[in-house]
This record gives sequence, C-alpha cells and structure tokens, in this order.
Amino acid sequence: MIQVVNRALDIIEFIASSGKKDVLLKDIADGLDLNHGTCANIIKTLLTRDYLERAPEGKGYRLGPMFYFIAGDYSYSVDLINAAKESMHNLTELINESCMLGILRNDTRVSLYEVHAMQELQVVNKKEKPAYQTASGRLLLAYLSPEKRTAFINKYGLPPAEVWEDVQEEEDLIFELDKIVRKGIAIQIASSKILGVAVPLWQEDQVIASLGVFLPEFRFEGVVKTKIIEEMQKTASIISNNINQSLTVQKLKI
Repeated sequence: MIQVVNRALDIIEFIASSGKKDVLLKDIADGLDLNHGTCANIIKTLLTRDYLERAPEGKGYRLGPMFYFIAGDYSYSVDLINAAKESMHNLTELINESCMLGILRNDTRVSLYEVHAMQELQVVNKKEKPAYQTASGRLLLAYLSPEKRTAFINKYGLPPAEVWEDVQEEEDLIFELDKIVRKGIAIQIASSKILGVAVPLWQEDQVIASLGVFLPEFRFEGVVKTKIIEEMQKTASIISNNINQSLTVQKLKI
C-alpha cells in the first residue's frame, strides 16, 4: 500500500463525510491523526488537481469540481447552468449572437450550456476543445493561481505555434495570461476566422467559469463590438451575483 495515496484518499473521504461544510486543516489533520505539515502538502496537491478547493477567505476546504466530475455527479454544473441560463438567453436576444457557459476540465474547455442566435451564418461550437484554442479556455487558464498555472504548463506543455503565435516560451504564455487578467477579457480568432470572446464568472473571489460569445470575425467591429463587450460584462455581473446568492442560500441550509 502506498501511504501517501492512502492518506490523500482519507482526506477526500473525510471532507466528503462533512456534507457541504467547509473543513479546516486542523480538523482534517487531527481527525485523521496526521502531521499538520504532511496534511497541508497533500491538500496542496489535491487543490492543484481540483479534487479539493479552498473555501472563501481561506477558511477551510471543500470537494472540488474534479471530484464531482469523475463521480458522475453533475450537480456542480447544474448549479452553474441554473444561475446563468436566463441571463444568457437575454444576452443572445440583445446582441443576436450565440453564447456559451464554459468551464475547464484538465486541458479542455467544456461547454456546459449554449444559447444560439438566429443568424443566417451560424457558427457551430464544439462542446469540448483544447483550452489553448479557445477564448474561454485561455481566460480560465489566466485566472488560475500561479501554482495551478505552473502545474498546467508542466503537465500539458505550451500551445503549438499555429494555435497561439505570440507564445514561444513559458514567459510569453505568462505574459499573455497576465494581459487577459488585466483586461478582464479574452479574445481569440481561429484560422477559420471564427472569433471567440470570453469574460469571467465569479464565485466570491474565485473565477469558476466563463461567459463566451462566438461569431464570425467580420461581425465583431465598430459599435457592434462595443455593444457585445458591454453587454457581456453586464451579463457576467448578473450571473456572478446569481452564483453568489445561490451559495448564500446553500450556506443557510447547512
């Protein structure tokens, strides 16, 4: 039996047994009779791999999205969709362009929910695409913690030159990701001239998903471009508020 694997599973099971309550490091270590430093190191790895996530304001830990994903429990995604779908329909009606709700799974941008506009020229969006190839994927990478960014790069490498021509070295990638965070928006144009725009969706101080719009590049210009960005930012704010209101309700039920 590999001891560190056994301890990692013990930690996941211990947190899972708490229901939806956030669990402090001290309680985890004492409850499992683990050295606090050893427990903290294992938790750090589980955070990097998204099997755990840090509770708001750093007060404890909870199960992360990857745990629910591999367990086939999509309630994590359902909550996001419920918080976003009405506002997404309103956005598409306002700008007459298709939009999507995106999350990051390993090195893949996954579309959880889409609303399609009634345009003569429609863009077909794939449910799953490599993160580097999409505006939503790049945005979600940009808002990862430095530790998670490093882990992602170490595991999946840099984007191919034909996918992200401005990135040749790791320093280039960090620069581009930091630029996305400073602007609060990611824009990516594929070789097919399909353009993606993405803005962050927040759960308290953490970006947990993205709101994306995808359309032919030629339609994204002038006053239309300005309107799309402004309405996306307004919609993202509404969805983020919905997410946080839902979180507050869940806490009250605990």
